[in-house]
Amino acid sequence: MISRPVYTWKFRISLIGAGVLWAIFHFWVVNTWFGFPIEVSLRESFVATFFTLGASFVGTFIANYIPRSSRLQAVVLLSFLLAFCCHYILQESLSSLAGTNLVYLDFVTQSAPVRIGIYFLVIVGSGIAMIFYSQFKEQQDVAERDTAAVLMVREAELQKLQIQLQPHFLFNSLNSINALILVDPVKARDMVQQLSDFLRTTLKRSDEHWITLDQELSYLQLYLSIERVRFGHRLEVHSECDDQIKLWLIPPLLIQPLLENAIKFGLYGTTENVVIRMRTLRVNDTLQITITNPFDSDMQPSEGSGFGLNGLRRRLYLIYTRNDLLKTTVQNNQFTVELTLPEKV
Repeated sequence: MISRPVYTWKFRISLIGAGVLWAIFHFWVVNTWFGFPIEVSLRESFVATFFTLGASFVGTFIANYIPRSSRLQAVVLLSFLLAFCCHYILQESLSSLAGTNLVYLDFVTQSAPVRIGIYFLVIVGSGIAMIFYSQFKEQQDVAERDTAAVLMVREAELQKLQIQLQPHFLFNSLNSINALILVDPVKARDMVQQLSDFLRTTLKRSDEHWITLDQELSYLQLYLSIERVRFGHRLEVHSECDDQIKLWLIPPLLIQPLLENAIKFGLYGTTENVVIRMRTLRVNDTLQITITNPFDSDMQPSEGSGFGLNGLRRRLYLIYTRNDLLKTTVQNNQFTVELTLPEKV
């Protein structure tokens, strides 16, 4: 595989800046150390700097257009050959510009080993620097692609989890509508409308990453209105929430599975009224949601999907990378779920 150079504006500006500094230094050495006139020193520094910048460009060029196999060795060998070529062209150029200045011509000849060494170092240094820079950029690109792939998988799993939360509730609602059609057509029609509003909101929420607590509570009212049609006066939900935290940002569709779980296991096996309590408050820098429902271990279904809480735990881990945000306890025939949500940064 052959890589391609990326000459950004920063690279060009850096190269020009280095060239200017080298020209000033070269002029000072030729004028001060070797005592040549200003005109000769300016010509020498200009031409030499031009060839030095060209050598640097050649070094980066060959480093990017050489196959990966034996890349360093090839750069070193080509740099050695190109250093002689650059010096030959420079010497011919300076000699033609020097005219009959024998002292300067002698200086050009005697400085040949130094010039060749400088060109070699410039070419091989630029080439090796570009090799390492290219490798660094490739590693960055691979890391970015890996991160993007992980995020895509994470988003896909989150969407899958959200989709899996609804089917059993939808089936139960449709069964209730089917039972109400003959018994109470008006209630059946109302429940169809409520279910339609609920599903429409669910689809809208599935494309959002964060919503306010107030929006989630409004969504829960749609859900509870359907459940109240199913269970009538048997279902009572008491909710407490401070108005000051209703703008708290939370992931959508997060509390509904907990209420559904409380309704399912709180009303199962009993014909009495069931009170479910939900309390939402701020504790330090977290939002704490506590849902309590009656629980009789002898009156629970023999099996269940168990997906509600497990799926929610997985969602919480994918969003917050924490496994300690959802806790459940059973005490005095009361099942309590405690959900802790950190503040969105």
